[in-house]
Amino acid sequence: MSALEDLPSLGADTPRRRSGTDRTTERLLQAAAREFVEHGFDAARVSAIARRAGLTSGAVYARWPTKSDVMVAALDYIFHKVLPASRIKESGADGMRPPDVIETLGPSLLEADESRDVLVQAFGSARNNEQIRECLLKFLNQDAQQIADMIDEGKQAGSVDPELSTAALSLVCRATALGAQLLVSAGLDDRHLPTHDEWNRVISTLIGATAPPSS
Repeated sequence: MSALEDLPSLGADTPRRRSGTDRTTERLLQAAAREFVEHGFDAARVSAIARRAGLTSGAVYARWPTKSDVMVAALDYIFHKVLPASRIKESGADGMRPPDVIETLGPSLLEADESRDVLVQAFGSARNNEQIRECLLKFLNQDAQQIADMIDEGKQAGSVDPELSTAALSLVCRATALGAQLLVSAGLDDRHLPTHDEWNRVISTLIGATAPPSS
């Protein structure tokens, strides 16, 4: 199943959410995300979004007054999917020690994922669109906070060296994840990508280096 077809249900703050229209709204948001990935913000068309969803443009405008509004709603929808908390729940890593969570999620960074393609496209579009920039920054700050919270939990549990900077560890995690996502999304040749075993070994080594020093 496509990553964009298996997204979380909409929250109460989704623009113009109405009882009985959840699935229709989801179809439109998924269609908007695909249109955004394939054509970018400027070339995306509301009529094309509606056509992808098997609906009319009126169905879009009944929920969002402008193309910018539907695109931002679609980005919020997709970004929720790639937040650490959502990835942890999806992978069944709830309750694991923070280092084990990172090790569990690490291999997925080498896999193509349409929701990550949306994130990569958003970085390019954010330079020229203030609404997308604000949406992207909101996601990046949420992402940073969730990773920082996980690192602090590891420090309290004794699995992460308390002398190491939480901000620095968080940045390393995020830079590694975003960098891998960018390269995979760009279609980096397989000969330049490690195998899952090679990747897991490096991730495990890096995680091991964050453990408290032996007494």
